[in-house]
Amino acid sequence: MALLGDLTPLVGTYLLLAGFLSLTGFIAARNVLGSIPFRRALVIGPPIAALPFLLQQYFPPLVVLIALALDVSLFHIVFRLKWRTAGFVTFIHVVVTMLGGIVIGGLAYLISIGPPSPQ
Repeated sequence: MALLGDLTPLVGTYLLLAGFLSLTGFIAARNVLGSIPFRRALVIGPPIAALPFLLQQYFPPLVVLIALALDVSLFHIVFRLKWRTAGFVTFIHVVVTMLGGIVIGGLAYLISIGPPSPQ
């Protein structure tokens, strides 16, 4: 039972990251390609979210390069895009993910500090 206590935060973090990356992948693909099915975008997030967990012992810039290569490859395969278009969708995916992370991180910080105390 102790393993379940150690495994639950890890699985929860992975699922949240996979969901967030799938959502931002959908937003990026929709902005570039127009109307697309959301079910295809669900394939984008989980493999990319697994990389930080699987490759955490390696040099972080190398993990980022592998993640970008995997992202381009997934967009190329899942949406049947040319490599150049897949690269552009990946660029938009990175931008949307960074902006979403900044907004969510800012909201989490504001919630964590709480309301000001009365004087």
